[in-house]
Amino acid sequence: MRALLGFVLAITLLAGIAFIGVLVEELQYINGHPYQYGPAKVIAWAAGAGAALAVAVALLVVANLRASR
Repeated sequence: MRALLGFVLAITLLAGIAFIGVLVEELQYINGHPYQYGPAKVIAWAAGAGAALAVAVALLVVANLRASR
């Protein structure tokens, strides 16, 4: 069970890093293209929500790992 939780934690961390990368990229696009950033705002919000979800899942996995000790 601990190996599975470790795998889930690793995948969650990778997803969180990817979401943060997308968020930063879209925010840079928004800053560089005034008045032409409609879809970029939506993508940035979605990436931020995905990053928050990845953090929540990572916290749950860490809590489960500590409880299984």
